[in-house]
Amino acid sequence: MLKKLLIFLPVLGFAGSGFWLWQRVQSNPNGVIPSPYTFGPMNEKIAVDAPLLIIGDRMAERMGLFKESLSLEISTGLSKPIKTAVLAADGFGIHRTIRQLENLDKWPKVLIYTGGSQEFVEDKFLLRQMPSIRRNFKRFYDDRWRTLMMLWPESARVVYDPIVRQVLPNEPKAREAEFTDEEYQARLELSLILFEIELNRLVELAKDHGVVLILMSSPVNLDISPKKTCEMTRTPESIKGLADVRELIRQKDYKAAYSMSRELSESNIGNAEIFFLHGQVSYRVGQRAEAIEALTKAAAFDCKPWRATAITNNIIEKVAQEQRVTFFDFAGLVENDWNNNTTFFDETYPQDLYYEKATKSLGIVLKKMLKL
Repeated sequence: MLKKLLIFLPVLGFAGSGFWLWQRVQSNPNGVIPSPYTFGPMNEKIAVDAPLLIIGDRMAERMGLFKESLSLEISTGLSKPIKTAVLAADGFGIHRTIRQLENLDKWPKVLIYTGGSQEFVEDKFLLRQMPSIRRNFKRFYDDRWRTLMMLWPESARVVYDPIVRQVLPNEPKAREAEFTDEEYQARLELSLILFEIELNRLVELAKDHGVVLILMSSPVNLDISPKKTCEMTRTPESIKGLADVRELIRQKDYKAAYSMSRELSESNIGNAEIFFLHGQVSYRVGQRAEAIEALTKAAAFDCKPWRATAITNNIIEKVAQEQRVTFFDFAGLVENDWNNNTTFFDETYPQDLYYEKATKSLGIVLKKMLKL
């Protein structure tokens, strides 16, 4: 009996290991990127008949309104203008931009990406799968595992934990219910990691196809108050402090309001409402740089993710530096004029004159890069 048991146990262990391996291989697709979502097949190729293509979300769609100006800037001195096309739409996070690029019939010579403002429009992963997704991202950033998967892509099917992937429709569909504060905080970290992974994927696609790529930051309207302050950042002390600051502002005692709001901002990290108020008071007492810093934090800590922030822009700049592609700081161009001019047309889009400035600057950059 003991002899049979000693034979049976290794066989059982081998069978269990085989089943575990088979399950992972069947559940995980090929590919180095541990994508937590999946699309259905795209039936038709996308035709783009232009050497220069603007891609991204609503920010790129808006930039596309000035494509003729960009074409003229680049084509100065040429007998025939260089055509510019747009492949962007409202609600298109970078995952949809990549899907479009992967289905291009013919690649352009130049890509200009501007986005990062609508990465939370869709749920790109299931909340219950987050622990496994987090482990997969950790393995993705481990150089040892990454090297193995790049040399042997099939190994990704074993390296990554199997997950139930979010199935995305062909067109973006906004989530019907609002994020709870807890859900938003839980999703934020993974969403930003995923954005960086996908941005790197965009760069790799451009390099693989020999395309010149420019990554652009998205302007942030500092004058728009946060839509929502995360409840966990609110305390009885912070609520009272905000009321006291507002009373001092009502009395036009801006110096005292500045001191109090600064103290509140230093002791209440993450409270978007406090940072926004401190930014307003800072500007009134002549502290412009401090005001911009506080208002930038207010936008970043907004508990309702409805626009680009300094966080997404920093990721874009970081990827551009690490991947050695051109970065155009459109957000910085607009921010330099903050409170010296009316910088924004509405909550989201800068005034047309800033798009005109951007096209002129991009035209100069592209002429040098393309040696025109």
